[in-house]
Amino acid sequence: MLKKLGNGLAIIALLALIGASGYFVYEKTLNPCDRALKYEIGRFDTEFGITEAEFKIYLFEAEEVWERALNKNVFSYEEGADFKVNLVYDERQLATLQKQRTEFGLSAIEEVFKKLDQEFNSFKNQYESRVSAYEKALAIFQSRKAAYEAEVQDWNSRGGLPAQAGALQAIFESLEAERHYLNSEALRLNTEASAVNQMGVELNTLLKTRNNKASEYNQIARDYNKRYDRGLEFNQAEYNGQEINVYQYGNKKDLILALTHEFGHALGLEHVDNPDSIMYYLSSGDNQTSLNLTPEDLAELQRVCKIQ
Repeated sequence: MLKKLGNGLAIIALLALIGASGYFVYEKTLNPCDRALKYEIGRFDTEFGITEAEFKIYLFEAEEVWERALNKNVFSYEEGADFKVNLVYDERQLATLQKQRTEFGLSAIEEVFKKLDQEFNSFKNQYESRVSAYEKALAIFQSRKAAYEAEVQDWNSRGGLPAQAGALQAIFESLEAERHYLNSEALRLNTEASAVNQMGVELNTLLKTRNNKASEYNQIARDYNKRYDRGLEFNQAEYNGQEINVYQYGNKKDLILALTHEFGHALGLEHVDNPDSIMYYLSSGDNQTSLNLTPEDLAELQRVCKIQ
């Protein structure tokens, strides 16, 4: 009995070993697209300015990119899951915020510069129009003044005005009226000349302000290009086999792209060579990448999921 019992135990142990081996082989042959990866939010730093509920929505949108292509669920959000997706605030996001503040500053200066440009051009047009009117009025004044002086000189060369009372009165009134006009116009033109000159001073001041703002913009633009010409080169997010860490994003779309990329790694996808692909190794941060999979993304997905 004992022997039989011993044999029975040996057989049971052998069968159990065979069963474990079979399970091990099954686990090895199961591709990552055959079952859903269970995950939950782990570390969540609030300095990013979004709520956990919003972050969860972005996670679902990132999931959907792959699940739509496979037509099945390959990710499952479950409380208590071992796999974590973490939102980690550190110097990388600080660098992004500094870059955005610089861009905002450039945009603000651009708006001020545009406004100054409009004011300058409008004021310049008014100034030029007033100068033109002044010069025309001055030319008329000088012409009439010369005619008046010539007429007075002519009468003086003849020995004075005619003796006839009627003719004398008419000529005198005409010359006197012209004299009053010339005096009045001279005062008006002098006043206008002062006003035009003041406009010139204001125009030069406005031009100087505009040029200073242009110099300020150009200096900030040069510093920006020098610092950010190659983009912000650091790990925006990473998948390390046990969790996904997101360190930096510029906006909602940028965050969803990062999550989608790392979910792709969690499925087992490697990087592809197309810069427009979600699985391209580098994010330019310019939001040009679409949330639609490229042929290269799809080919890599088919390879990993063993889709013929």
